[in-house]
Amino acid sequence: MNSHDYRNIGIEHRRFLHMHPELGRKEYVTSEYCRKQLEQLGYVITPCFETGFIADLNISPDFPKIAFRADMDALPANEKEGEVVCSQTPNAAHLCGHDLHMAIALTAALMIANNKQKLHTNIRFLFQPSEEMFRGGAKGMIDSGCLEGISQVFGLHNDPQIDTGKIAIRPGIMSSNGDQFKLTIEGKSAHASAPHLGLDALSESVRLLNDFKAIVTDHVDPNKAALISTCVLNAGEAPNILARTATLEGSIRSFDIQVQKTLKDNFLAEIEETRRRGFTVSLDLRGYPAINNHREDTQEVIEIASRVLGKNNVLTDYPPMVGSEDFSYFIEKVSGAFFFLGSGNHAMGINNPLHSNPFIVNEDCILIGAKLFAGIAGIND
Repeated sequence: MNSHDYRNIGIEHRRFLHMHPELGRKEYVTSEYCRKQLEQLGYVITPCFETGFIADLNISPDFPKIAFRADMDALPANEKEGEVVCSQTPNAAHLCGHDLHMAIALTAALMIANNKQKLHTNIRFLFQPSEEMFRGGAKGMIDSGCLEGISQVFGLHNDPQIDTGKIAIRPGIMSSNGDQFKLTIEGKSAHASAPHLGLDALSESVRLLNDFKAIVTDHVDPNKAALISTCVLNAGEAPNILARTATLEGSIRSFDIQVQKTLKDNFLAEIEETRRRGFTVSLDLRGYPAINNHREDTQEVIEIASRVLGKNNVLTDYPPMVGSEDFSYFIEKVSGAFFFLGSGNHAMGINNPLHSNPFIVNEDCILIGAKLFAGIAGIND
């Protein structure tokens, strides 16, 4: 089978998955499709954490086993026209390219299976649910045993702001620490003409929103990146009634773990002030640590990518992603590395950011990603 065949197979996988997106922990069609493809190649399938599964190609008990992650979930959005195919599922769309990631893994799995006589390692693919949700898709799989017996783990994320044919990778930090919050404030309603008889949750939420922003300027070294972004504020029922409840949702991000602690400590202190002012507060705060690439594994990827793509197409000075990624949990447990795969084409105007709608990509990146995964596995054809 030649590169042209692998390219076409990868694109066919991607387009099917793109047309049938599913939200986190509801990836039933997605999971079934990927399982069947891998079973036909001789991989042993084991369910792992709700809709997730692992796929093993066991060559020899004397060989180590390495793993590759593919995330499966889509985003809650109705896709606008613009891509070569469009979502057929209401309120679900692959606007982050997880369809690409699965197509890359399936194509790499085919390359590896077709050349298994050359392998000196056992192979595992981790098909993970709910990466987009701060509810621990990766953590759930780890708790279910997906890394047992694994010596190394590798992952990627496509990026249309990098041209196809290039990757970005570095040892150390590759993404931000990211915590997502949902804060509910309960006060006391009253008529708008008698505000002294109530406790206005809307006014308090505005105070918090502004004080959250001030945490960054007042408590963080300006030479270090930090963000507290409040993206949702819901409050009020009528124009003449003080709001009894208000809800704020947003995220806290930084690259430095001590900066993240400073942000969260002051964030929680502001919430305590709200309680002191007489409000009842409930908080849901959860997130992912930064991806911290292991040096030796990173160098391994750099060397393989330099052979496949050319040294000048391996970007080792590309800035870390300000977003967060739960792949970080995998390489907290096991040695490994994560890289950004170019999926754009600036000359043709394909350079939209992640989560754009529509989310346009260059499908040629599928073959490139598959070759890199196969190369890491030891298949260099």
